[in-house]
Amino acid sequence: MDDRELLGDVPLGKLGGAKILVVDDDEEIRTFLVALFSDEGALTFEAEDGNQALEMAAQKRPDLITLDLSMPGRDGIDTFTDLRQNADTEEIAVCIITGHPEFRKVIYDRPVAPPEGFLNKPCQPDIVVDTARRILGLRKRKQSRAKD
Repeated sequence: MDDRELLGDVPLGKLGGAKILVVDDDEEIRTFLVALFSDEGALTFEAEDGNQALEMAAQKRPDLITLDLSMPGRDGIDTFTDLRQNADTEEIAVCIITGHPEFRKVIYDRPVAPPEGFLNKPCQPDIVVDTARRILGLRKRKQSRAKD
């Protein structure tokens, strides 16, 4: 059974049943983002560190990953690079959500494709949802062009 089937009769909202993996070591941030995305019709999953994120990304195949950069253990920078270098996860859209805007240069200087979005904490809920919608919309257009 596809994870989207679990949504049943839930109205889809702005995020139309997208699968979103929220990665952040701060439980309050994860809870906020999961509630925000779920309220907009997304099917959400959570990871609290980079190792969990890599495992869940390969297992759940989300449409979008929101990724904090500053986490204990495998940080978001290494996690992002690993996602982009793995054939099974390289096409998953990533939006960095971090309290460290100075890391933007580090992420964009990586020898891998850049993230589809970058937001600085704290984030306004409408900006987070709109950014996710934009990223998911771009991803769908890219996929439909690849099929043509």
